[in-house]
Parts: sequence; structure tokens; C-alpha cells
Amino acid sequence: MNPTSNTTPMFDTLTIRDARPIAFVKRTFQVVVGAYLIIGLTAGYRAFYQVHSLDLNTSERVLRSGSTITTRVVTYARTPVSVRLELIQGSHSEDLSIRGVPDNDWAFLDPRPRHASLTFVLPSAVVARFQAGPAQLRVTAIGRPQLSRLPPPLVRELAIELQP
Repeated sequence: MNPTSNTTPMFDTLTIRDARPIAFVKRTFQVVVGAYLIIGLTAGYRAFYQVHSLDLNTSERVLRSGSTITTRVVTYARTPVSVRLELIQGSHSEDLSIRGVPDNDWAFLDPRPRHASLTFVLPSAVVARFQAGPAQLRVTAIGRPQLSRLPPPLVRELAIELQP
């Protein structure tokens, strides 16, 4: 045989092609597996990092009875997240508020984040248990164990001045 001839080698083309229904089933299976792979990778990231952001703000830096404290949290909603607001002065600490942010109903498949905010008005009874002077506000967001790992809590602190 002449090596320069235009004949096709014996095994370049398939002799038996898949029937159209079988080819359709194979293609559909590939698309579904690819979609679940992308969803699974996204869900794995959301299980690893459960809290997207956490903010702590006050109406003023000198807090007294009636001052407002605002917290905002955005979670990936893969698991429930607990948000705890504390007032700390020296060795004295009090929880001002504890709030839970729920997960999504279909948490593995639903990538939508959850937003939650809390506006806390400082009551005079709490201010009376502290002394006048410098203190700290701390907000902590704690997730749940996922993938055999408990993510570290996300903490925000704010230095304030207490005034009775």
C-alpha cells in the first residue's frame, strides 16, 4: 500500500454508533452529574465557612441607658448559626442577647445566604450592674459541626465608654 494514498485507516470511525435514545440518556447523565458536582463543591465551601460576614455598630461610642446596639450577620445558611452579643468590663461580662439564624430548608442544594439583624436597646438595669468607664462590646457568630470540623467563631469587638 502506498503511504501517500488517501485511504482511511481501519479504526478511525466507529463501526457501531449509539442509538439516539441511548446517546440522549448518556448526555443527560453527564449534565446531571456535572450539575451535582458543582452544587456539591459549593455546598462543601458553605459547610467549611459558615458565616459570610458579621458587623457590630452603636449609635454612639459613649453608651448609656437607651443607647442602641446593632448587629448584622450574613450566613451561608448551610447550618444554623448562633449570634451572641456581650458587654464586657474587666472580669465582669454579661450576655445581652443570643439569637439563632436558621439554615435553609434544603441546605445542601439551596445556596442562598441568610441575613439577620438585631437592634438591642441597652436597658438601665444592665447599665446599673456595670461601673462607669471603658468597656467592650463583643458579638460572636458560632456555626455547627460539618464535615467533621467545627469552624472557628467569627468575633467582632468594639471599644466603648459606659456612662450610668
